[in-house]
Amino acid sequence: MFASDQDEDRTEISKGYPFIQIHSNPQRHSSPVRKWLIPWRPKMKEEFSKRLKKKALDLGADVVGIAGKEGFGQAPEGYRPENILRGATCVISLGFAQPNTVVEKAMPTQYTRNIFTTASLADKVAHLLSLWIEEQGYEAIPISARGMYMAAMAGEFRGDLSHKHTAVLAGLGEIGVNTLLINPEFGNRLMLSSIVTNATLVHDKPFSDKLCQWGECLKCVEVCPVKAISANGRIEKIKCAKYYRSHEDIYKETWGLYFCRECRRVCPSGISKKRKN
Repeated sequence: MFASDQDEDRTEISKGYPFIQIHSNPQRHSSPVRKWLIPWRPKMKEEFSKRLKKKALDLGADVVGIAGKEGFGQAPEGYRPENILRGATCVISLGFAQPNTVVEKAMPTQYTRNIFTTASLADKVAHLLSLWIEEQGYEAIPISARGMYMAAMAGEFRGDLSHKHTAVLAGLGEIGVNTLLINPEFGNRLMLSSIVTNATLVHDKPFSDKLCQWGECLKCVEVCPVKAISANGRIEKIKCAKYYRSHEDIYKETWGLYFCRECRRVCPSGISKKRKN
């Protein structure tokens, strides 16, 4: 029966099997219907990628990109997509804009609270999008925007996955001297979260344009209150993190935390072009 079906018949049947169309695990469905749908996957992959990106934007993300797992070969062992989800094919990068006014003019407590708010939004959208991906028949693990912890063996702070490097691989921007992601539209005013998935998606090309004025501008290096940033793009994370707690007696409203924003504020490439003051 299936070998003699016409194209239009296949199209109609495929509409009734959305789960079969996009699932990447061949063990989940071994029916004849699924087997002859495989040649139509390229178009379905492109369509599903568009649907996923639209869903991400509808949920509240400002930018979204998809990075293939192949680009993570230089990541430390244990911090790659396949270390988080067996059979992972890609990582979805989500960006959430922060108001320019908050970054440039708000009081420290207001800026710190905005960091909490934006991170919560980033986590919520990654969570909801992961649920949506599972509804399509795939697996997905959201990586929190605040998933940084002390990697004792490495002697530095590390998250389960680098959101910034993921964003570069997903075509969303360049990492500047201050190690912040710079996006063409939103500057460095983005909070990032990620989703590791085994979904069959079209991968975006890594970002290759130059946005940071490497070698010409060192404003972020000069303005850092604890001199944690070097001109070669290295940052002493522990020194930076300790500064967060250097005003515990003042900023009780934010549990003693003070998120410094000086390197973000002075960056000439940092301001959002969509939200100029």
